[in-house]
Amino acid sequence: MHPIERLRYVARSQGVPASVLVPEAAAALMAFRHDPAGMVSACRRIIDRQSDCGPLWWLCSRILCGFDVLEEARRSVEEFTADPTADRLAEALAELGDDRLPVVVEARACGSSSALVVGRLHDGPTWLVAPIGTVLPPATFDVLCRRWSEGADGANRGDRLDLVEVSTFAAVVRPGGRMNPERALRRADCPVAPELFRLAG
Repeated sequence: MHPIERLRYVARSQGVPASVLVPEAAAALMAFRHDPAGMVSACRRIIDRQSDCGPLWWLCSRILCGFDVLEEARRSVEEFTADPTADRLAEALAELGDDRLPVVVEARACGSSSALVVGRLHDGPTWLVAPIGTVLPPATFDVLCRRWSEGADGANRGDRLDLVEVSTFAAVVRPGGRMNPERALRRADCPVAPELFRLAG
């Protein structure tokens, strides 16, 4: 697939999981490795159309802040596809036993104290699952939330997402396992890329 067509696919995709979008976006962005201005524009286009997808912000931030575009893109995809968070969740749930299972919700993106989650919270203990690429620097997460709340991406905003304080959760599951919510999101998964804070156009 031509890089521009791949870029359009990522930007326009609706209901496609991050597990598909991140590798596709990385492949498209590699084509701009010798065009810094084009790289910034391509990243902004992706973010503008997929503004609630934390892993795409994570990928674009890493690529824009990295020294070697190809190496950063490859390493990002490798880390993302090898994410052990699902295994850590299974292990943590197995320790509880069938009678004490919590409600589990997945983060679309997280800041240091709140998370944009898929689904609704319910009564009883609830765990937040925050895979690789979902924990963003506070400044980046604030922009993501503003874009989402204002409906900047036009089509991707939906009622299926809720912005929830992390203190609401009984536990947070990250690649390192089950963690206390107070410390689980202190360290962001990527650097801040201010270039992403402006809309494409």
